Amino acid sequence: MKNKKVAAVLALMFGVFGVHRFYLGKRFWGILHLGLFFFCMALTIEEGVPAIMLPALIGFIDAILFFVMPPEDFDERYNRKYLNNSYRQEATDFRRERKTRKRQPAHPPRSNPYKKRGIERFRDYDYEGAIEDFHKALDYNENDPAVHFNLGCCYSILEEMDPALDHLEQAVALGFRDLEKIKTHNALAFLRSQPEFEVFVENGFQKIAQLPEPEPDLLSTETQKEDDLLDQIVKLGALRDQGILTEEEFAVQKKKILGE
Repeated sequence: MKNKKVAAVLALMFGVFGVHRFYLGKRFWGILHLGLFFFCMALTIEEGVPAIMLPALIGFIDAILFFVMPPEDFDERYNRKYLNNSYRQEATDFRRERKTRKRQPAHPPRSNPYKKRGIERFRDYDYEGAIEDFHKALDYNENDPAVHFNLGCCYSILEEMDPALDHLEQAVALGFRDLEKIKTHNALAFLRSQPEFEVFVENGFQKIAQLPEPEPDLLSTETQKEDDLLDQIVKLGALRDQGILTEEEFAVQKKKILGE
């Protein structure tokens, strides 16, 4: 990029040779100025007239013009190429910055303080305190698979199988992909020792819903009750046939059995 003051000093000191024009990138005018210098010098030597003053005067006038020229006008005239490149680069940087800002979330996710404290308590073997913090972390972000995995580990250490399986199931459902960690993590050793864990893994890390207990068969119950009454009456009849019970006693006992 050309400097206005440098161009003015070159025009003032070496303007007779047109050096300032070469500096400004005006090679054609610089060659013409240099040719004028040689022509005037030859004319001065041969004719004895001070023609050499002409290129010097042109250089002096150019120097004055450079000194008084506003920087904006100088840049517009001699630095247009550099300015255009600068504008293009700034525009490119601006577009790149806009694309970068679009990729970044408008509000970066905040860290979960309860999750961090729960991990610290887990490392200090305070598993009940860790469970408390991890549940608070779920209130903060209920879809964090790592928190559900950590809860599964805590419950396994405390030998509480059902909540441990529940949270591991939720962790996998929410995107926890390190399934091998579930099969090898030391904190889940108790859980892996249970027969339900093998079923849990084979079912795609999902618990098998327990079937409801069958409702009592009222018809079968009623039939069984009638059979019992019939057996008692048959036994009473046998006692009557053996002479142990009289006919009247048989009738009384029969009424009691039938609830009459």
